[in-house]
Amino acid sequence: MKKIIYVILFILVSIGLYRHVNELTLGSEKVLHVWVSSEEYEVLKDLNPRFESMYDVDVQMKIVTSEQVLSTLPLYITSSESPDIITASHTLISDLVAMNAISPISEVFETFNILPTVKSGFKVKGEYYGIPYNAQTDILFYNKEIFEDGISSFAQLNDYTDVSLAIDYQSIYHINPFITGFGGYTVGIDNFGDTNFYDIGLNKEESIQGLTAMLHLLDKKLLYNDEFDVYQSFINHITDLMIAPASLIPSLETVYPNLGYQAIPNFVEEILPYTYMRIDTYQVTRLSQDKELAIEYLKFLLTDEVAAARYEMNRAIAPVDYENLISQDAYYTVIKKQLHRSVPLPNQVEFSYVYLPFQQAAQQFLMMPDRIQSIMDEAVGCINDELESVIQ
Repeated sequence: MKKIIYVILFILVSIGLYRHVNELTLGSEKVLHVWVSSEEYEVLKDLNPRFESMYDVDVQMKIVTSEQVLSTLPLYITSSESPDIITASHTLISDLVAMNAISPISEVFETFNILPTVKSGFKVKGEYYGIPYNAQTDILFYNKEIFEDGISSFAQLNDYTDVSLAIDYQSIYHINPFITGFGGYTVGIDNFGDTNFYDIGLNKEESIQGLTAMLHLLDKKLLYNDEFDVYQSFINHITDLMIAPASLIPSLETVYPNLGYQAIPNFVEEILPYTYMRIDTYQVTRLSQDKELAIEYLKFLLTDEVAAARYEMNRAIAPVDYENLISQDAYYTVIKKQLHRSVPLPNQVEFSYVYLPFQQAAQQFLMMPDRIQSIMDEAVGCINDELESVIQ
């Protein structure tokens, strides 16, 4: 009888020890807290198990959008669920660095196949922060009834007398192809490859040539109040060309039967016109308890497998050269080509001081094109005055 009791006690003790050890094991399991967008959540929920099994980690995702990051992150400073990785627009990187909220990854950044023209968007004070997973930029839309094979060069338009272009000419973001397409620039770059706000180039000779070329293509009868007016002029066939965000393709395809789209062609031979781009990024936080593991997860997010799933589900395309071709369809091909001809919006807050003076100048030179040089001189003077007080 005693023997039976001892056996039962042994079994109970063994079960208790097993449970205790199991609880310790579960309690010590590595956890990676990742803030994602709702679109990324849907992509990663089926892919994370692969990373989790490779690194014996539990990836816990929370939907916190880029717009919410700046206000939400301070609330998690003392939380046990503070994020290791967050999602944020590249234009917020400078703000996050100023908050001491994110960690640089310069030691591994150069190992990623990020497009060379894009890297400046991740650089702050000599350090690189985060990786891209999606980018938005402008492309050229056209009427295939008129341009059956697209446009190889804007010089081709010299053969047409009644073709006009729709573009948000008041936005420094959208007019960049005209500035750069003639060899001009909006903001200069210093010897270290950083944005130089002491060098505003909007009134330089090449920039003025680009703005003049834009005015020549615009339908002067159209005064746009907002971007929707731009889209409507193209949809209603008032204009036959439009430079606008590539993200419009799905909606335009439903209302524009003869829609064509392509990367923006050259204005001048051997000078590429560059669009601006906005980039969605992942960032390693200062709060991360395991930065090495967080960086491994960033590498996972840049794999061909994740990129293919992301494109299939959301048509998201990162400015990255992957080892394998992600897709061969027209949408991917056109946008990827344009991303090779794109530069990131400057991620410094100083760039915000360029928008309004240019908008006001654009409203003036549309009405007085013969005064475009003096108007832009005044605009640049205004920008310099604003920046001088901010930079100092």
